[in-house]
Amino acid sequence: MRSGVRAGSTNLLLAFVSIAVTLVVFEGALHLFLPQKLYRFPRGMFRNDPDLGFTLSAEFSGTLRNPEYTTRVRINSLGLRGPEPGPKADRTLRVLLLGDSFVSAFNVEEAESFVDVAGETLRLQSPGVDVRTINAGTPNYGTWHELRMFRRLAGPLQADAIVLCAYVGNDVENNLYPAEAIVENGLLVAQRRQPGILPYSIRSWLQRNSMSYVFLWNAWNQVRPLLGRPGSDQLKPDKDLVSPVTVRYVEDGYRITADLLRQFHDEVTIRKLPFLLVLIPAEFQVYPERFEQSIRREGLDPKTFDLDLPQKQWRGMAQQLRLRCLDLLPVFRSHGSGPYLFMSLDGHLSIEGNRVAGEAIGRALAPDLPLVHGPGDPS
Repeated sequence: MRSGVRAGSTNLLLAFVSIAVTLVVFEGALHLFLPQKLYRFPRGMFRNDPDLGFTLSAEFSGTLRNPEYTTRVRINSLGLRGPEPGPKADRTLRVLLLGDSFVSAFNVEEAESFVDVAGETLRLQSPGVDVRTINAGTPNYGTWHELRMFRRLAGPLQADAIVLCAYVGNDVENNLYPAEAIVENGLLVAQRRQPGILPYSIRSWLQRNSMSYVFLWNAWNQVRPLLGRPGSDQLKPDKDLVSPVTVRYVEDGYRITADLLRQFHDEVTIRKLPFLLVLIPAEFQVYPERFEQSIRREGLDPKTFDLDLPQKQWRGMAQQLRLRCLDLLPVFRSHGSGPYLFMSLDGHLSIEGNRVAGEAIGRALAPDLPLVHGPGDPS
C-alpha cells in the first residue's frame, strides 16, 4: 500500500516537473522567436487624480523594458515626462504638447520623442529664440483628459502655443469612456474587467509576466469560433472606425469629441494662444496589407472600408471650428518605403516615426509662434 502511494506521489511530482519544464522552455522560446506584448509600465508610475482620473506620478524615475526596447523614464514634479520646466527665461517660448502614449513616447528615449524633435526643428527655424517643447502626454488619455491638462498647465507654465495630438485609432472611444482606466496597487488597469476562469489578480500577474499566457490566450481566442463558441473580434475597433456604415458608439464618440474641441477653441481664443491639432494615424492606415488580409479571411471586401475616414471626421470637426490641423497620414505614407514608422510589437511610433512626426510638427507650427522680445527690445 505504501509503495503504491509512494509511486503515485512520484508520478504526480514527475508530471508537475514535466509541465513546469515545458512551460519554461515554451516561455524561453517565445522570448527568443515570437515575443508577445506584455503590460509595460513599472509599478508606481501612475497615481489617481481627482480631476483627471489618473496622472503620471510626480518625480517618478524608472525603466521600461520590452522585447523591442529598454528606455529610461523620468517624471518631473508636474507629473510630466522630462526635466523640470523651472522659471521661464527671457527670449523663451514654451510649446505645450498634449496627447496620449504617442506623445509621452515611453518606447523611445526622451531626445528621440517627437516632442523633442519638434523642439529642435523649431529652434533651427527660430534663430535667437529658445523654444522649449513640454511633453504633457499620458498613456490612455483622450481629448477629455487633455482639455483638463490644458486648463491645469497652460497658465502656470506660461505656454505660448498649444499642440493637441489626437491618435485617431482610439481617442474617440476614450472620450466616450474617460473613466475607464484607474490605478490599483501602483498599476494602471481597466475599471471594467473581462470575466475569466482564473481570478483577476492571477490573470493580471500573468499578463505582466508571462508571454506563454498571452500567446495561449490569443491562440484560444482564434480557436473558439472553430468550436462554435464566440470569440472577440480583435479587428472590430479598427473596422468600426473605417466602416462606411454608421456605428452608433463611434458616432456618439465623434459628437462628444466635437464638443471637447469646441471648448479647446473657445479657451485658446480667450488666451490668444496659437493652436495646432495634429492627427496621428493608426499603423494599419499607413501599412494596410495585414488589415486587408484579415478582412479577406473574414470573407469581406477591403474596398468597402475607407481607411481615410477617421482623418476626414477629425479634419471636418477642425474646419468647422477653424482650428489649424496637421494630418500626419499623408506625411507617413510618403515615407512608407523607408524605415518602418511603427514598432511592430509595441505599436507606437518607432524612432524614425518620431523623427518624421516631430519635424512635420515643427515646420507646421513655426509660422504661428509669437515674436519674442528681450529686455529693452521694442514691443
